Parts: sequence; C-alpha cells; structure tokens
Amino acid sequence: MLDFIKEKKSVWERLEKNSKPIVLYGMGNGADKIIDWCENHQVPVAGVFASDEFVRGQVFRGFTVRKYSDIIAEFGTDIFIVIAFASEGEQVLQRFQELDALHETVAPHLSLFGGEELVSAAWLKQHETELQQVYDRLADEQSRRVFAATLNYKLSGKIKYLFDCTTARADDLQLFSWGRNEVYMDLGAYNGDTVQEFLQLVQGEYQQIIAVEPDRKNYRKLRALAEGLEQGKLTVHQVGIWEQPGELGFSDSGGRQSSFCLKPKNVVPVDTIDHLAGDWPVSYIKMDVEGAEVQALRGGCATLQRHQPKLFVAAYHYDADLYRLPLLIWQLVPEYKLYLRKHSYVPAWELNFLAVKQRD
Repeated sequence: MLDFIKEKKSVWERLEKNSKPIVLYGMGNGADKIIDWCENHQVPVAGVFASDEFVRGQVFRGFTVRKYSDIIAEFGTDIFIVIAFASEGEQVLQRFQELDALHETVAPHLSLFGGEELVSAAWLKQHETELQQVYDRLADEQSRRVFAATLNYKLSGKIKYLFDCTTARADDLQLFSWGRNEVYMDLGAYNGDTVQEFLQLVQGEYQQIIAVEPDRKNYRKLRALAEGLEQGKLTVHQVGIWEQPGELGFSDSGGRQSSFCLKPKNVVPVDTIDHLAGDWPVSYIKMDVEGAEVQALRGGCATLQRHQPKLFVAAYHYDADLYRLPLLIWQLVPEYKLYLRKHSYVPAWELNFLAVKQRD
C-alpha cells in the first residue's frame, strides 16, 4: 500500500459499522445519493437538518427538514453527521469545521458523473504504480501534501484533510511569472470570471485572449465582456474543447457544471486547442472543461510542445485525473514542473494542476 495513505476504512465502511444516529446536513443531489446508498445497505438515517435560514418546514425524502438545535434536542451530541452538499462559502466552511470539532462528521466523496470508479482500497491498490510515480515527481512538498490529503479524504470522507491542505488561489498563481505579451486561452471561460482574473494578473497588458465557452447563457456574458475590451483582443468561441473537431451532446445548464453527455438536450460543435490557437504563441492555458481535460490536452499536443505554455488544469472531475492528467502532461512536455493545489471547497473540488516549464 502507498505509504502516504493513512486511512484504513472507507467512509462507507464507517457508516455501515456506526452505532450513532446518522443525520444528514443538507438536501439535494448529494443527499439523494447518500440516502439511496443507506437504503440499499440497510443503514438507518435518523434525520435531516439544514442551516437555520433554510428551514421552512419542508420535507426531503420523507424527513421533515429541521434545525441543528432540534436535532441535538432529540438525539443529543453523540451523533454521526453526514455533510450532503458542496460549498466554497467561507461561513459555511467554518460551520463544517465547527461541526467536525463537536461530532463525528464526514462529507462523502461522490461521483460527479455516472459510472465512475471512485477511490477505494481496491482502487488505490490497482493504481498504486501510477499514483506513486506522480507523487514522487510532483514539484514541491505542498503538492505532495495536497495529493496525499486528497486521496485520504476521498477514501475516508474526513474533511480535516481538505482544510489542512487548502491554499489561496491568488497566492498559487504566483507560481507563474507574467509578462506584457501573454496569449491566454481560457477553456471553460464560464461568465468571464477567470478572464477578469487574468486581466488583474497582467495589469491589463497582454497580447490576446482566446475564450471558449459552449454554454449559451455563459457565452452571451462573455460576448458582453469582450465588447468592453479593446477591439479584437478577446476572441470568444461558442464551442466545446475536445481531441478532434466535431459535435457532441451537451447539457446546457447555464451554470458552472454544463458538460458533455450521452443523452443531450443540445448538440454543440467541438474543436481543438491546436486549431483555435492557430499561429498565436500561446503562453497560458486555463482548462476547466467539466471532465474533458484529457481529451483537451490530446487536442493541444502541438501547441503544448511548440510553446510550453503555463497550464492551470482542473483535476477534480474524475478520480483517475489525479494520475492520468499529470502523466499525459509529462508525456507531451517532459520539461514541465507540475504543482498540485487545493483551493477552498468541500468536497474535493477546486483541485488543480499548475504546470510551468523548468528552465535550464
């Protein structure tokens, strides 16, 4: 077994062997999945609670949604809390930590996409060679700390691992150096928030921005942003990123998690990094393309090999991305130094690889 894996029991084993009243904190898709698992494994759920401001007597899966104080009044403090929703809000994350200090608390790692094989003891054993290879080659101790903490969290559901390895995104971007002639590709540009981030990093001085966003509502917001910048310096493409041009089914939600899917509401054109980059000397690529990161990298091999741009690549959509993304990046550009950073979020979202070419 990998030396940096400290946890022995999965979160699901802990739930099965637990004798305390199990109460879920939160409602929605995550809570649905957890209750489904509990029902399938004959694990009783004692109740559901929400933050006080969201409690209005509603019912979720047969449970009256209650306040935390009501749960404590009925069951006492010796309870097992299962956090069943995701958040990056500072106050909510502080609340998670407070609950973790008072009670046995977990936030189970759940699949973002159906059919994914998740981290388990068997998964860790199966991919031991690749995981150790990546761990040993990461650029610094913080990267190895994040790598180990993420895997221990995903196995155990213990949120302390996430808080112990979190750093600020703004600080981590200082791993990169910035010039006045940056050519930036924003893949999964959403509503322009990371374009705005880039503009601050370069203090408004750059050569070109190429922004890609397939979602219709988000694309309109990007177009509005482009109109406010110097003409021609922000090019917006309403396409998805893939390893070859074509069309793919797409779940067009208007939010951050629009993604390719097998049973689509819509079909969108897809294109490659290499084609969209053209002759531009790309110097920085941010890539958060909802699980298509591997395909995006494959479609950008010429650009990466020619220019060795700085990379900021999302690594939280699939568990396998923890090893297959870095191994692919090193295959394309062996000179890359690769960092792994975790930003504020529960569960293990906002996990990113940052790559920069190692100088002689």
